[in-house]
Parts: sequence; structure tokens; C-alpha cells
Amino acid sequence: MIFQKSFELCYSYAQISEIRIVIWSIGLLKISPFLKIIQQKNTFSRFVSSGAAAVLLDYSSGEEKQTFVPPKKKKTCPLVSTQVCNNLRNLRTNPSVALAYFKGCENHGFCHDISTYTAITFILFNSNQKSSLVSLFSNLISSNTNPALQFSSLFSSLQSSGGPGLVSFTLDALLEAYCTCKRARQPEEAVNVFVRLGKQGFLPTVSSCNFLLNFLADAGDVRTLNSLFEHMIEFGINPDTYSFTILIKSFINANQPCKAVQVLQAMIRGGMQVSPLEFNTVIHGFCKESKLEEAEELLRTMSQKNVPPDHYTYFYLIRAYFVKGKLQKALHLYIEMISRGIGPTSLIATHILQIFRKLGMNSEAVTHFKELKESGMELDKVLYSIAIDVHCRMGLMREAMGLIQEMRINGLAPDTVTYTCLIAGFCHKREIVNAQKALAEMLKWGLKPDCISYNVLLSGFCRNGLVNAVYDLLEKMSVQGFEPSIDTYCLVIEGFCIGNRVDDAEVMFKSVEQSIDRINQTRVFSSMVSGYLCQGYTARAHELFLRFSQQGNLIDKRSCGKLVVELCNEGNVGSACNVVNVMFREHQVVLDEFSYGKLIAAFCERGDLSGANFWYENMMKNGVQLNVFIYTTLMNSYCRVGRVEDAWKLYYEMLCAGVHPDVVSFTVLLDSFFKEKTKVKKKEKLWKNLNEGMEKYKIELDVICYTVLIDGQCKMGYLNHAQQLFEEMLSKNLRPDGPAYTALINGYCSQGKIEKAQALFQEMVDSGLRPDPVALSVLDKVERCRENCYKGFKCSNAH
Repeated sequence: MIFQKSFELCYSYAQISEIRIVIWSIGLLKISPFLKIIQQKNTFSRFVSSGAAAVLLDYSSGEEKQTFVPPKKKKTCPLVSTQVCNNLRNLRTNPSVALAYFKGCENHGFCHDISTYTAITFILFNSNQKSSLVSLFSNLISSNTNPALQFSSLFSSLQSSGGPGLVSFTLDALLEAYCTCKRARQPEEAVNVFVRLGKQGFLPTVSSCNFLLNFLADAGDVRTLNSLFEHMIEFGINPDTYSFTILIKSFINANQPCKAVQVLQAMIRGGMQVSPLEFNTVIHGFCKESKLEEAEELLRTMSQKNVPPDHYTYFYLIRAYFVKGKLQKALHLYIEMISRGIGPTSLIATHILQIFRKLGMNSEAVTHFKELKESGMELDKVLYSIAIDVHCRMGLMREAMGLIQEMRINGLAPDTVTYTCLIAGFCHKREIVNAQKALAEMLKWGLKPDCISYNVLLSGFCRNGLVNAVYDLLEKMSVQGFEPSIDTYCLVIEGFCIGNRVDDAEVMFKSVEQSIDRINQTRVFSSMVSGYLCQGYTARAHELFLRFSQQGNLIDKRSCGKLVVELCNEGNVGSACNVVNVMFREHQVVLDEFSYGKLIAAFCERGDLSGANFWYENMMKNGVQLNVFIYTTLMNSYCRVGRVEDAWKLYYEMLCAGVHPDVVSFTVLLDSFFKEKTKVKKKEKLWKNLNEGMEKYKIELDVICYTVLIDGQCKMGYLNHAQQLFEEMLSKNLRPDGPAYTALINGYCSQGKIEKAQALFQEMVDSGLRPDPVALSVLDKVERCRENCYKGFKCSNAH
């Protein structure tokens, strides 16, 4: 009876169809009995919509549905916007029902206008349901069913009725809708709306601008993003730190780290709080572009600005230097990271263990692995595999097997790579039986050996001269579906040669030479050449190279480079030159800087500077990167023939080319400096250049360099300086050699300090050094000095 009376009160204010919309919108399936009551009271023409909604809401008791399911067919609805607005206002305390009613009206043929959108927006704003408004706008943009609706008119209406807070809320939702709806996934549309409304004074919050900036960054549209950023500043919206972070990210994604740095610098100049995130993003960008000096400069800037680097900072740098092959530098950064109290992650630890392994620092790798384990770090399969490989390289097979058991205890299953390391370790120790047992255990655990596993075992058989075992394993591979690849044959050929079974290698070579295509012939011939060189058969290797070249084929660059080096070592420089010429003339292949360096050094040893210069110019003509060894070799040759100025010219060329001189380079120049007789002013200038260069490139002096300096200081009469250098060398735990002792002894003699000269000579002998002819001549000089002094003393007493 209560429900019936309530409905009767509504008859004079609203149409029956309107109540049906409300009922249908909130999904009250149990209301059908009351609908019959309403239909029976057809003498009344109107209902009170709000009253009906309230009654129905009470009846539903939380059973209303928030989603709206439209009917199969839309019918024209006699509703007007004034009625809909009134109903929405009456439903403002229950935004879910209001939203359902809003959608229900639309699905019954009602076309919403500015007033109804204003009403629903106001309701969603008051209830802070931005996501619902985003969904509403997104559907509107996607359907494009109401082109008459102008957003600028909507915002004008909102501004007059709700103030700036409502406007910002709505604009935030609208921009988000443009970024997320299916139809408008075009960055320009969202920015155009932002600019158009911004010019009318309707401004979103900075967080919504950031949402739009992120949308553009993800779309990779840097140009539009820049434009939006400029418009933000134009409209008086101050970008926050996150805005700048997005801008930096967009430049990094577009491979423009230099522009990202400019943004970072602008943040610092503006006094903004810059976090490690911004720096790390730019450092990562520079590392991706292999601009490592710039990345390190940013690391130094972080320290200057009191921004603490984190493990991401160092990870990007360590990984980049690792990839570039600059392992010592990566190791130095790791030590710096630890000194700052930043603990390693598993990824960083993996790179460090790999660096130790590549540098041959296996004991350091083992020690570091133990430290990681003791620190409580959760070790993964990769770290264990590297540790097992390092133990195997050191021949610590029992420890390696123990680590495999430890992996299983910790719930990590060794894989094919792990067992392959184990097989390689046993082969290296010539424990072939144990290698075969490792293979059997691998199969027992259900792991299938791959080609690498078999190739490692084959290599072990070859190196140990087990010819029959090689052929048996090749047959076994075929049975198990692993047809020996060209890599396998190349490995067997080189392996036989390393195992001093050159004849067997030649048999294998001849068996596969005719049965493979031209590309694979290159690899097989290269392996045979490399095998010959391994056993010192340089003539055979050269003969095979010539035969293959005459057929119009070539061996690979690596084997060719080894051939050039070995020919130079044997003094056959002419043949080495011929190999280089054939590779370039017939096949347009340019050898690497190591081969060229050996060729240039061979000419320099013969005193043929014109030949050395020819190949130096040939290198530059062919675009081969010169290294410090080549520059230093030529500089030394110039100095030996008295062409010191040419040596200095080459030094300056090396600096201009970006090649850093090493201690040998400075030793050569220092030696020529002390020996050459030039004017005082010129000598002072050269000395200054040498000191500045050694300081700039942080040159650590070795024994030879100290010897040259001591000898030079003695000859210039600076005996105290020479003595200080000698003591400095000892303080650095550098053991002076014969020439170092001889240089200082000679200096003492030159200034008549005979007792010091004798004491130093005795110290040299006591240290286990045998005096060379130069040292003995100096000692003879000491004795003559002593005799002369004694005679002079006697003469003075006689008078």
C-alpha cells in the first residue's frame, strides 16, 4: 500500500514512459507488479520523476545495476531536456543511478544537449567519479552521434554554474577521453582540443597535461609533445618535475640524448628538485648511443648537485662499457659503486663476473662469487653458470660439481649450458672419461645436448688425439638427429692441429673440401690455414692461401690476419705484403689494425721507414682505425734515426685522432728529449708538453720509463731528482732492473760520489741482478775515479 500511494502522488508530474525509463535504467526487475498499478491509473497525465525515482530506489535496496544495457530497438521518447535535468538533479545524491538514467534516456531516443551534459557532469564532479565521466566522453567522441554538441559551450555552461574546479575536472576527463577512446588515437586531436579550449581560458590541471604528455611520448610524437609543452607555458600552466621527466623520456626514446640534457640543465637552472630518475634516464640514453664520456660527465654532475646515484645509474654505465669491451673501466665503476655503499643487483653481479672471466681474472671471479653468496643475495641460474664455468677454467672440477649440487638444493635446475661448461672443463684437464660421464649425467636428468655440447666434446677428443673417438661421436650425433654442421668440421680440423694431429686434420679437410658449397669452403679453408699456423707450418698455410686465392676464393679475415702476423714474425715481410694486397685487390677485404701494426713494425725493425710510412698511409686511405701501438712504433723509429720533429708531429696527430698515448709513447718521447741537443726555450716547451700530457692521461710510470727519467736527470746534472725518482719507484713496489741501477750509479760517478756509487752497485748485486757490460764499465769508471783521487791525495801529501 505504501508503494501504491507513492506512485499515485507522482501521476500529476511526469509521464508513465519517464518512470519506465528510470525503472528500466536501474534494472529493477521486481517492479513489474507496480507497473501494472501505474498503467491502471491512466487518467493522470504526469508523474513526479524525482518521487518515483526515490520510491524505486528505496525498493531496490542496493540491487540497482551500474551498467546500462540498451534495448534491441530504440523508440522515440517524448522527454524534454528540462525534465531530464530536473530528474538528474533529484538523483544527484546517487550518482550511479543518475548515470544509468542518463544513459537510459539516450538509449530510448533522447538526444542530450548542453544542459543535460552539464547536469551529469556536475553530479560526477561532486562524487569525484572522473573515470565515469571519461567513459562518457570517450563514448561520445567515438560514436560521433551528436556533432551539434560543442565542448566550448559545455565549458562555458560549467564555468557559469560550477566555477573553475568543475571546469578543470571536466577538461581533465575530456583530455583523458581523447587519449583513451578507440577512434581518437591520434595525438593531434587531443592537442587541438587542449589548445582550442586553452585559448578560451579553459585550462586543465598539470596532472592532466602530464597524462597528455605521456600519451604523446608513448606515441613517439616528439614534435607534437614539444608543441604541447610550449602551449602549457603560454597558457600559464607551470610544468612540474614529472612534466620534465616525460619530456626527457621522449627525447631519449627518439635517440636525442643531447636535447634531453638541455632539458635536465633547464630544470637545474630553474631550481627544480631533480631526482636520480631524470639523470638515469639521460645516462641510459647516452649509453644506448655509445656516448659514454657524456654519460660519465652526468654521473659527475650528480655528485656536484648532491643527487645520489643508485644501482640503475651504475648498471647502465657498467653494461655499456662491458658491451664496448672496456672491461677495466666497467670494473672501476663497480668499485666506485661499492665504495658509495650501493649494493650490486643480480644483473650487475652477472656483468662483473663476466668481466672477471673475460679478463682472465678467474680467482677474482671465484672470490667475488663467494662474497655475493655470503651477502645473502639471491643467486640465479646465470650467476651459478658463470661461477661453474670459471671454476672449470681454473681446473677446480670438484668445486664446480659441488656448485651444481648446490644449485639443485636451492631449487635451481642446471641446464645444457651448465653441463657444457662442465664438459669443457674436464676436456681442458684432459679428463675425457669424466667429460663423457658429465654428458651421461646430463642425459640422465632429461637434458638434451645441443651442437655446442657435442662440439666441446669433439674438441676435447681432437686436442687429446682421440681420432677414433671423434669419428664415433660424429656418427652418434647423426643417429641422434644432429647432422655435423660446418662449424663442427671446422672445429675438428683446428682441434686435430692443436692436438698435433695435422695429418688427420688434412684427411678431414680433404673429405669435406669437395662436398660443400663455396661459402662453406671459405670457412673450411680458413680453419685449415689457422690449424697450420697453430703448429708453426707457416709455409703450408701460405701455400694453401695462394691456391685458394687463385681459384677466386678467400679465407676469412681472422685467419688472414694470423697469416700476416706469422709471416712477419718469420721475417717474410714480402709475402705478408702480398697477402694484404691480394685480399684487398681481389676481394676488397681490408685487414684490421693488428695486422697492419705488425706489418709496420716489421718494416720499422728493418729500418725501412719509407715502407712503414707506405702502409701507414694505406691504413688511413682504407679507413682502418690507427691504435696507440702503431703511432708509438713509428714515433720510436723516427727517434732512432734522429727525426725527432717528425716523431712529435706524429704525437700531435695521435692526439687529434682521439688516440690516447700510453706509457710507452711517453717513454719514447722522453728518451729522445734527453738525448737531443736543442735550444733551452724549445726544450722547456717540450718538457712542459710532456708533463702536461702525462698528467692529463694519468700515465702510470713503469720501470723502463723511470729508468729513462733517472738517466736523463743524471745527464742534466739533477742528481737529487734522479735519486728521488729511484726511491719513488721502490715505494711503488717496482723492482729496478740493471739499467735503472746503472743509470744512477753513473750519475753518482759523474759527480764524484764514489762511495754512493759503490754502495748502489753492491745493492744491485745483492738483489740478484747480474751486472751487464754497461754496469761493469761504470764500475771500472768508479775504480779509476778512486785511483785518481788516491793519487791526488798522495801528491798533495808529498808537497
